[in-house]
Amino acid sequence: MPTKLSNSNGQKLVSDADHLELERLVTEAAWRVDEGKSHTLSELFTEDGELVMGPTTSYKGRDAIRAWGRKLEEARTYRCIRHVAGNMRFALVDEKTAEGVTVLTVFMDDAKSSSVPWVVGEDHDRFVRTEQGWRFKSRRWNQLFSRPADR
Repeated sequence: MPTKLSNSNGQKLVSDADHLELERLVTEAAWRVDEGKSHTLSELFTEDGELVMGPTTSYKGRDAIRAWGRKLEEARTYRCIRHVAGNMRFALVDEKTAEGVTVLTVFMDDAKSSSVPWVVGEDHDRFVRTEQGWRFKSRRWNQLFSRPADR
């Protein structure tokens, strides 16, 4: 029998089935960026979804998120990038809304070519249940640590 848990602020955690679906959504988002398919990330968002990449950069709506992804792919900023997603936790806001936090450890093959993570941070997500399943309503990146410049 599954254990019923609530988080420290009293919110109810999502069901096991919803946790699996949300985990798959988060993993799919990381995989698309890693595989050079950032322009398709918009498909995982609601039509009016928002991607926030730091304190001053925000992309609102699928078209803006798709354009960001294309620009990222065209810039070829990195030869290889891999996101390792972990410590995912999802709580219900109501039956059609959930919030979650995922820790991301990001490795990048740049000119320094190091196995030391490039950056570690958290994605703070808000999800909406749609007819197609869970989708991102908003995704906000919060950087915690970064690799020293000399590595």
